[in-house]
Amino acid sequence: MTTQPVSTTTEVLIPQIDWQSEEFHSGIDRAVAAIADHQRGPGIARSQRGIEVVAYEAAAEIVKNTDFTLGMAARLDSRGVEGTATRGAFLNFLFSRDGQEHLRARKACAPWFASSSAERVRGHVSEWLDSWLDEAASQSNDYDFLGGIANRLPSTLFCLLVGAPLTDAPLVAHLSQECMLTSAPPQPDHPDRLEIAATLTTAYLLGLAELRRQQPGDDLLSFLVAAQDRGEIDLDDILAVVFNALVGSTDTTSAQICCNAEALAANPEQWQLLKQEPDRVPHAVTELMRYNPGAWSITRSSRTATTYKGLDITPDDIIFPDIFAANNDPAVFEDPRRLDITRPHPKPPLNFGAGVHGCLGRMFSLLEQEEVLRAMLRRWDSYEVLEAEFTGAMFFLVPQKLRVSFTATSAQS
Repeated sequence: MTTQPVSTTTEVLIPQIDWQSEEFHSGIDRAVAAIADHQRGPGIARSQRGIEVVAYEAAAEIVKNTDFTLGMAARLDSRGVEGTATRGAFLNFLFSRDGQEHLRARKACAPWFASSSAERVRGHVSEWLDSWLDEAASQSNDYDFLGGIANRLPSTLFCLLVGAPLTDAPLVAHLSQECMLTSAPPQPDHPDRLEIAATLTTAYLLGLAELRRQQPGDDLLSFLVAAQDRGEIDLDDILAVVFNALVGSTDTTSAQICCNAEALAANPEQWQLLKQEPDRVPHAVTELMRYNPGAWSITRSSRTATTYKGLDITPDDIIFPDIFAANNDPAVFEDPRRLDITRPHPKPPLNFGAGVHGCLGRMFSLLEQEEVLRAMLRRWDSYEVLEAEFTGAMFFLVPQKLRVSFTATSAQS
């Protein structure tokens, strides 16, 4: 790494990093070590993709700052994404919206996203996990944790939340994975794949909305359709919320569930502590998300030409608050590369963002992560990871493989 001057309104030096280098693609320990020296001072660096924000306070500040947007237009532009369906869907995204457009749609769905809604589905999640781990009982020497649990749960829960048949879960998982290419290291075929995914996802959600209009229930889509019938929102508002929920609640949660399992397997003393004190599970989930986040970075762009940390930036510049770095900032979290489920958190990890664009459905992701841990603790005395493979480092991790070997508890043997 080198430190070079860049075009600024004041004389500042900003370190340069190569996000494609091996140190950022060989696990989180090496990535954290690579940015450690840059977390002091302004807490920023520059890479090929834009401005990297690597200090906790700087990242939290920009995530909350309403002068910055999600940066979806700049993100799509930087990837050469010009498809009508893709741009229509992602620029209408709830988190892509600002001002009254954002507030209207968010206000319409916020009551449904109250924590009581999450608690109503906890029993379903627990039952599914017990059933799926029953299926795993004969595979204790080589269990596909990714396919059996991590990919299966978020898409199944999404179906329940929007009133879709649970058998649609594999389709939902596929659509989400394709749509998440907007947050993956760019490849030449991504624009075409995104256009197909956006077209299919929009058609699927519109069909579900019409079905819920004819057969209302207590799900999110029925709630939103009723609000549309009262004249409070329109169909674009419904798509903004539900498209956002599909993309934001499936692959991201699947990745975090895998990251949690991998981290606990690598720290068996923490697993044993959880076995002894299972009431610590909610706090353990927060610590696991801090320690090994599935979301390595998020994006922001300035609404107008401005100065940020002494740098001249425009709305075309992409700023990356780096979650993996902020969550491991020693100025906030002492000895951050130590997993400690008893650790006090003086400030919250930034996995769910914050402020106006903070994740609306975080309680569902937390519920899923908690119930996966509880099911594992009930069923397994111990486990180890046989093979783990993730892609997407420096963006959102995408688990490709997670195979485990486990020892069932005596009651389950």
